[in-house]
Order: sequence, then structure tokens, then C-alpha cells
Amino acid sequence: MKDCACDTNKTFFWQTKGFLGIVTGTALLLLTLPSYSKLLYQEKGKEVLQPVQTEPQKVAYVTIKGMSCESCEHHIKKEVAKLKGVSAVDVSYQKGAATVKFDSKKTSIDDIKKAVDATGYKVTGTKTL
Repeated sequence: MKDCACDTNKTFFWQTKGFLGIVTGTALLLLTLPSYSKLLYQEKGKEVLQPVQTEPQKVAYVTIKGMSCESCEHHIKKEVAKLKGVSAVDVSYQKGAATVKFDSKKTSIDDIKKAVDATGYKVTGTKTL
């Protein structure tokens, strides 16, 4: 019987330490994404905020569930700032809340809730001053 001369000791790339190193490095980069994501999603222009008007504005305190990093803050802030009549937005993932200054003639608490909910986070409560 003849030997087939097949190389049965050949190691495939995905079975090497090099491949394991690549997979490990990629996993570490993905695990640390929340800490450096704000660097990847910087806006090139200024934020879209409406000019402050002389009429008295309302301040809404909105509690939000589901934020876990600064990128979450940025996403919510960007969406709420798009609303007409919003002059300032401050979001904190650590507090799980946002403070929104707005003109009640141009926008409402419901509009703010919808903007936050559209980002995928959940509004759990609101308080208006």
C-alpha cells in the first residue's frame, strides 16, 4: 500500500497563536469602546441649539433609564437639541437625567419625551419648573 504523501501536520491559521492574539486584541478594543467612543463620534460643527429668547423659559428635569456612557449622553443631547424652542440641554448618564430649557410655546414635554424615546432610551419621569 502506498503512502498518499499528504501533509497531515499542517496547522491552519485559525488554530495558531497569531489568530488568538488578533481575536483577543479585537475583543479588548470592543470591551473598552464606551470609554473612547466620544472620540469617534465628535461632531464636526456646533451643536444645533436655538437662540435664547427674552420670553420666560421652562426648565424640565427628565429622568432617563438605559444610559451607560458619555456616548449615550451625546446621542440624547443631539436629538433633544433639534427640537424647536430648546435653548439648552444638559445630560448626565451618571445621574440618569437630563435638564432641558425650552420655550413652551414652541415645544412641549411630550415632544422632549418622544425625542428621548426615539434614541432608544426610556423616559421614566419628568418634572417641570
